[in-house]
Amino acid sequence: MKNSLNLIVLFFFITFSCKDIKTSTPNKLVKNNSYNDTTIINKSKTTISHNDNIDKKWYGVYNTRFDYGKIGGMNAGWDLEIIINSEQIVGSGSGYQIGFKDEVTATQEGNKLVLKYKKNLDGYTLGESMNPEFILTEDNGSFYVQSEWIDSDIITKPEAKGFKISKEKQ
Repeated sequence: MKNSLNLIVLFFFITFSCKDIKTSTPNKLVKNNSYNDTTIINKSKTTISHNDNIDKKWYGVYNTRFDYGKIGGMNAGWDLEIIINSEQIVGSGSGYQIGFKDEVTATQEGNKLVLKYKKNLDGYTLGESMNPEFILTEDNGSFYVQSEWIDSDIITKPEAKGFKISKEKQ
């Protein structure tokens, strides 16, 4: 009895663990021709760039810090990071009384990149009411940012084109 039970379990294990060629080769296409021969054809992977409408000069990681000075004896402020690559654009802020991560879309207007809210990925959702959420400006290799996220009571002061933001290439 025990041996027959073991054989039944083994049978079910083998039956349900075996995969046909379609599921065991996810990057292949199985095609039967008129002679009932099976041919395996490689499927090509297509990478779709979501940011084809912007110049690659914008691709990179942008960072800056906004300081409030001392609050309660501690230096207070927050960090802004904008990541731009071929797949997506994400703006995030973290620090004193702030925390958000939003996916944005981009429109290039001359030396400006206008970033509009697409969806919230984490944290505060205030970006959804900002139009645009961020504006990046390039001027002779230097970059500047403007945004409603940046409070007027920070001690970091903007330049004529906005707040200076550093860029690391990806």
